[in-house]
Amino acid sequence: MDSLITAAARALAAGDPVGALKRISLRDDPPALALRGIAMAQLGEDPRAGSRVIRAALNRKKNAPSMAGY
Repeated sequence: MDSLITAAARALAAGDPVGALKRISLRDDPPALALRGIAMAQLGEDPRAGSRVIRAALNRKKNAPSMAGY
């Protein structure tokens, strides 16, 4: 995890969703999308937040290494 993701997660844990969004707002990687969804849920944007978390999970699954050779 990089430092911006860690800082955003800490901001969310401290109850600062706006601070978290400032750190990750322009990123499209799965951890950032998940944190953005959580921040938006804390702010009351539930419908959009749910779609962000689902999108992050799908992107993470798509980018996961294949286990076919094991």
